[in-house]
Amino acid sequence: MLDWNGDALKRKVVEAQRLAVDATMASCIVEAKSRVPVRTATLQGSIRMEPARPVGDLVVGRWGSFEVNYALWVEIGTHRSGAQPYLRPAADHQYPLLAGYIRAAFKAAR
Repeated sequence: MLDWNGDALKRKVVEAQRLAVDATMASCIVEAKSRVPVRTATLQGSIRMEPARPVGDLVVGRWGSFEVNYALWVEIGTHRSGAQPYLRPAADHQYPLLAGYIRAAFKAAR
């Protein structure tokens, strides 16, 4: 007799992915906030995340600078001022760690 636990395994995988994406985004936020140029702390305070959630076959989370219209121009620069990247370097450093976070979350899940 075979006990099929495929649905439970799928739920465990999705939950591990959700937790790992949240952990990755949280690490990105900490790093980005340490890199962003601070004059009034408005830009720094705008860096946040929306928790990951399943969307079809994917797990999707959003992080970055929300509700500050000049955030992009600080990141990529303008003709008058050079770029001062803070989001991309954080992502470049943290995203490669996602697979390890997924493995750890999967092992810890029941």
